[in-house]
This record gives sequence, C-alpha cells and structure tokens, in this order.
Amino acid sequence: MPTPLDRRKFFGSAAALSLSAASYANVAGSNARVRVGFLGCGGRAQAHIDLVNKFAAEGKPVQAVAVCDVWDGLEDEYEVHFGGKATRRRYAQGLHPSARKCGLDRADRSHVTKDYRVVLDRADVDAVCITTPDHWHGRMTLDALSAGKDVYVERPMTRTAEEAIAVVDAWRHTGRVVTVGVQSMADGVWVRAFDAIRTGAIGHVAHAQTGFFRNDVRGQWRFYRLAQQMTPKTVDWDLFLGHQFECAGRRVGPTPREQPFDRATFAQWRCQWPFSGGPFTDMLSHYLTRMTAAMGVRFPARVVAGGGLYLETDGRDVPDVSTVVADYDEGCQLVATATTLSGYPTEDVIRGRLGAIKFVKGGFQVFRDDPTRGASFPPRMESAPEPSSFVAVEPPRNDTEAMWANFLECVQARRQSTFCSPDLGAVAVTTAAMAVESYRTGSALFWDNEKRQIVPAGPSWAERGEQRSRQRAKPNQIFGWSGGDGGVVQPPSYQSLAGPWLNGKDPAT
Repeated sequence: MPTPLDRRKFFGSAAALSLSAASYANVAGSNARVRVGFLGCGGRAQAHIDLVNKFAAEGKPVQAVAVCDVWDGLEDEYEVHFGGKATRRRYAQGLHPSARKCGLDRADRSHVTKDYRVVLDRADVDAVCITTPDHWHGRMTLDALSAGKDVYVERPMTRTAEEAIAVVDAWRHTGRVVTVGVQSMADGVWVRAFDAIRTGAIGHVAHAQTGFFRNDVRGQWRFYRLAQQMTPKTVDWDLFLGHQFECAGRRVGPTPREQPFDRATFAQWRCQWPFSGGPFTDMLSHYLTRMTAAMGVRFPARVVAGGGLYLETDGRDVPDVSTVVADYDEGCQLVATATTLSGYPTEDVIRGRLGAIKFVKGGFQVFRDDPTRGASFPPRMESAPEPSSFVAVEPPRNDTEAMWANFLECVQARRQSTFCSPDLGAVAVTTAAMAVESYRTGSALFWDNEKRQIVPAGPSWAERGEQRSRQRAKPNQIFGWSGGDGGVVQPPSYQSLAGPWLNGKDPAT
C-alpha cells in the first residue's frame, strides 16, 4: 500500500487539485459578498473583470468595486491586417473603460484611480486582482497583504526570487488567501500524475521536458497594440516605472532618465528586461509550475540557461530562444524550452527508470520501460509508441473561471489552500529568475535552501554525485516517495572483480 501523503506540506494548497473543478461550482462558506478591486486593467484584466461580473450576475457573492490603472484608457474599434486578412476588433482597456465595465463612476476618484494604494486603503475592498506588468507584482502583493486584502495575482507571482520569498513569508504571516494565476493548475491532471509517480508508476524520476512555442511574423508581444492616445498626459509614467518604490531591497523599476516614455515600452513591456523575464517568465512560468508539481520536486538545486536573441532584433532585450536546465537534489532534471521563432511543439513528458508519462488532452499516457532489455525505444521511430495505459482526467471547461471559483471559495472559507498558492508560485519564479540570471551572466547558479537565496555555482554539484557513486549510496527520491527502490542499478556478477589494486593485492580475492 502506498504511504499516506499530506499534500499540503508539498503543494501548500494543491490537495484541492485532486478534486474536480466542478466541485467548486458553488462558493462555500459565508454569503457575504467578496468585493474585488482590479489593479491593472490591460487585456488580461478584462477577462477577470468579465468573470467577476458573470459570477455577480449569476447571484454568486462577489462584486467588482474598484479599478486602478496608470493609463486613462481607450475604447474603440479598429482593423487588424495580418496573414492577408483584415479583422475588425473591439478594443477596451485602461482605467475609464474598465470603470464603465464595472458600473463605476469614472469621476469617483476613491474607486477609480491611477494609484493602487487608494484601492488598498478602501475598507470596502476585500480582495484585489493584480494584472499589472510583472515588475509590480511583488510590491503590490506585499502591500495588499499588509492592508488585509486577499490576492489573486497573475503569473509570474513576482519578478525576482527575493520578492517571491518575501511574498511567501507575508502570506504565511498574515494568513490571507493568495492564488497565483497559473490557469493550468485548475486541471487535476498534475496531481493525478504526481500520485502515480510517487507510488512508483514509472520508477525513479530521472528527467522531464516541457516547452512553449510561438511563431508570429510581427515579433512576439508586438501584437499588443500601440495607440496614439498613449501619451505622457494620459499615462502616469512614474507610477508605471515604479522607480520611487522598493521591493525586497531593490527598486521596482528604472527612472524616467533611464527609461523615457515610449509607447512600445508601455504596451509591449514584456520585451524589456526591467519589466519582464521575457520567455523565461511569461511563457515558461505555466510549464515550470505544473511540471514541478507533477514531478514531486520544488526548488531546483542547480540551474543553467541557454538561448539567444537570434532573429527578433526589433529593439527588444529578451531572447527569442530560451532553454532552462534545472537539476534537483531529488536526483532528476527538468528541461524547459521556449521559442518565438517556431510553432512546432515538444511533448510534456516525465521519464523514469521504469517508464514515462506523457501528458495529452484529457489525461496522461503511461509508457512502460524495462531496464533489463537495454534500449527500449529506437532513436528513430516509424510510428509513435503505443502507451501501456491511459489515465483520464477531465479538465475544467474554463480554467480561469475554475481558478476564480476556487479562489472565492477559499476566501469565503478562510482557507489558504488555493489551486496555486504562493509556495508553489515561488518555485516557478525562482527557477525562472535563476534562468534569467544564468542567461545574462553566462554562469550556472545554485539555490541555497537554508538561506533561501540564489548563490554562485561551483564544482560541488558534480563532486557530490561522484562521492555518492563511490559510496554506493542509495538514490534520493522525490517528495512523498513510496515506490520502493525505484529501479536501482543491479550490477552484473563480474563487477565483483572491480576495485583498486592496493599493494599488489587483487580486490576480488
């Protein structure tokens, strides 16, 4: 029988993931309305506002009561010419359009504001949804927790590892409810896979791969619209930059002298290092979160990153090809790749000594492997291998809606166990932050678990492995492991002849 596992010790909140999203269709607990303020009113925020308004119209105890954005905003219709086609689109983003959508008077400066601190000071705001550029996530989350608000913060949870640790500590200290908007964590498939892995379904976990791929002739993130109405008169540039604020010992952003007003920087901020980790954070944070959750690992022990800015030389800083190699003390590795130059995908696979798991639509496939047969799969296969079994896990119909339903339930029940709590969000942030630093400095990096900080790498990683080998030590296993030996090495009989000859003496005698 597999040993019992307290998943909260690992996921913080992810025990809830083993339940179907449908179980959160009804918000439990108090019938008091959760009054939500929206910090940041760009494109992603509109989806959140729409969902909260939908829930409110359905009679669920939630209401949008405040909005904040540094830009006055714009509502209009325009044509997009792309791929030989012209498409008519509706545009509504920024402060005033969001106020209208929430039924707020734009003249009410206490509920419609460019300064997020005004929203946090409101006693009639219970929770905030943070959908600002990445560099503001940490400061706003910490301030919201200090103000006694519950928080839905979009991924990545923060920009740096130091900010992530500060958020985790504040979350634990305040007891507030926080969820990180990694929508795919609303799908129970990751915990189902973790349960299979920890009980030995594929043996010792050795390696995993994941990735995110896009291809757009305009350049990644250049599809975000620039509007003539974006000017220093309509945008509070100082607040956008955040240079007057600090978070975890660093300025939130650059000064106006370092970064003069630029429409492209404002609307396409993901292309610039001061505001984003580029593909490492924006594209890979989803995948790093869910794959580490499924594997049963947390903070990586060692990270090195590769890639480069190879084609999209359009004024951006961030690379268009990015690869993270993360090694774990549990004895496994995760490789995550993102590129904005090709749409051809890679498979989400976790490999173990006795098999592999491949994530597919509606669940995951299990492929048996047999180390007694040598090479189990040919390097070039004429057709895809047949899985040994398939585990069906029905995903939510709308993952963002499922995230909100779960968040609201936890707020009502005063339970910190959300689909993606800060301790899990910090794992992806730290891995991505280490990758960014590795990419920009050309160095490998270690994570110091005791000090909870990034430190320079050295030869000790390889030395530890070599020492364990010389000592014939047992392998480390993932969190919650109950799968036996995991498929350890079984030396052939002639290995008894191995060993150094000391003073001319045969070790086999």
